[in-house]
Amino acid sequence: MAKRAFRFPVDEKSLRSVVERLVGQQVHYWEDGRLVRARVVAAEVKRDRYGNPYVEAEVEELASL
Repeated sequence: MAKRAFRFPVDEKSLRSVVERLVGQQVHYWEDGRLVRARVVAAEVKRDRYGNPYVEAEVEELASL
C-alpha cells in the first residue's frame, strides 16, 4: 500500500473531520499522467516543514478505470 499526501483548502479543525470521513472512501488522483482509483485504508493529519496541516493517507489501488 502506498502513502499519499492530500492537501485540502480548509482549516485544521475542518481537516480533522475530513480525515474521520475519508477512511473507507474511494479517491481518484493523477499520478505519472494516469488517473488512479484507490480506497483510503488509513489517514492522519500531519504538518509540513512550514507548519501547515495536510492529510497523509495510506491508499490501496483498485482496478483501473
